[in-house]
Amino acid sequence: MSYDVSDGHWIVGGDESRYWSSKARGYVVELPEGWFATIQEAGDGIGFDRQVCTRVASEDDLWDVLRQHFPAGLPADLPPLSVSPAQAEIALHRHDNGVLLAQVNALIESYPYEPVRIWWRKATRIDRTHPYLAALVIELGLSDETVDGLFVVAGAI
Repeated sequence: MSYDVSDGHWIVGGDESRYWSSKARGYVVELPEGWFATIQEAGDGIGFDRQVCTRVASEDDLWDVLRQHFPAGLPADLPPLSVSPAQAEIALHRHDNGVLLAQVNALIESYPYEPVRIWWRKATRIDRTHPYLAALVIELGLSDETVDGLFVVAGAI
């Protein structure tokens, strides 16, 4: 069995509570059948019917690894894991000349759960899989494809 980076799993920053899956294009909390977090868990048969997660120090290092496997550029349908708040807001503005950005800002200001408002105002990164982002996406009625597209645009800024 050869290694397929499009179906890889990584432990990022030593956090073994979740795994970054290139197939899922985000974090998952359970590994698929045949995948193991450590060599010890996998036992005999690695490379045949068992795969072991690769460890990387950070999300930036993960993107460096993926770029090595895609030297012509990352696939367009593979959004970045996170973007800066400035990148996110510019992408929201570019989406429809500021309409979506205004909707997001209005929603944030009126959101009934204070931690969401604090997160949006103070976050240093906007993580594609963050539960607060998922809540906002539902409130705004955005599709996963739209959000992924926004992250691709934001990542290119």
